[in-house]
Amino acid sequence: MANYIINQCLTNDEFIISAVTLSVGASIRFGVGENLFCGTIEAVTEEPITPFYYVDAEYDDCCECLADDGRGTLNFNFIICGTEDEINIEATNFCVDFELPTTGLTYEIQFGLLGTPFCATFQGLSEFGETNYYYSSGPFSLCENCGEEPELPISAGTEVFICYENCSGGTVTISVEHPTWTNQYGQDVVLLDAIQLGGHNGYYN
Repeated sequence: MANYIINQCLTNDEFIISAVTLSVGASIRFGVGENLFCGTIEAVTEEPITPFYYVDAEYDDCCECLADDGRGTLNFNFIICGTEDEINIEATNFCVDFELPTTGLTYEIQFGLLGTPFCATFQGLSEFGETNYYYSSGPFSLCENCGEEPELPISAGTEVFICYENCSGGTVTISVEHPTWTNQYGQDVVLLDAIQLGGHNGYYN
């Protein structure tokens, strides 16, 4: 049994769960008392476990976990910056372009591939959503920063780590450099499920 750090999808709240084997970078549905959550498995830890937890199921990512609740589709709720107007977005395009938004952060979104981007703050899940919305850039901590260079890195794929057994018999996890690619919006995206050969400066450093 090992203890794992779990970051809750949507909020990034941290939980510690013990299990025989969990895949770092994957997502799980887990319970704490009577409440069910989805979360990303971040790393092995020596920290004490969260009381009253249990593991329900494992998934490739947060979008897949949140969508598996019997509702049929996953939808996101946003408030358009500078207004009180809500929009509800069917999550497929957003999850493909960006993965999952975080509650309270602002994103640049557009309607259709040629639409004019606008800024909106993610509020959480919705019971319904319109299709044909796409992620454009972000996240941003405030509406006022939206549309500028992204404050937080854009990432894609499931995080890759290198694990090895040390001389004491313990398992050590190493973070590695990841390559980047440019998405359809001209933004750099960190490819988390690949390793940059040669480290920070690439193969020929």
